[in-house]
Amino acid sequence: MAASAKNVRRDPAHHTPEPLDAVDRQIIDTLVADARITNRDLADAVGIAPSTALMRTRALMERGAIEGFEAKLNLASIGRAVQALIAVRLRAHDRDQIDAFTGRVPLLPEVLSTFHTSGSVDYLLHIAVRDTDALRDWVLDNLTTDPVVGHTETTLVFKHMPGHTGPLD
Repeated sequence: MAASAKNVRRDPAHHTPEPLDAVDRQIIDTLVADARITNRDLADAVGIAPSTALMRTRALMERGAIEGFEAKLNLASIGRAVQALIAVRLRAHDRDQIDAFTGRVPLLPEVLSTFHTSGSVDYLLHIAVRDTDALRDWVLDNLTTDPVVGHTETTLVFKHMPGHTGPLD
């Protein structure tokens, strides 16, 4: 199953998840470990026929359990060695300000992820840039000068250790 440029997106908030059986879990765990695995190798790893592996993987995508396939990049090797988490508090919590922020900031190329959060901050941004000077400039150019942003707090990421994204056993 080669990586696909096309990602299948469904809104899980409007969808009742179907339970995953043991084969679904094995397929997902195998694809999480190697999204570029061939369908034949996936079938061998799970112990099913290639036609079944293809059908089951497609069904998982249609159900929204698999949203797509991505390449994992070494950010430092592509000139984005400095990562930061930036907590953002908006000045006001009206729809116009929220839409102004979410319509612009998450789409900036430096932003890896945007989290809408509860608590003392409204958003948490995970960004990656060239160096600390670029980080300072990015915060000034994209957040500090934004009229909807009331406060930011930047935390440098020394090391990112991803967790397991597959199903819980």
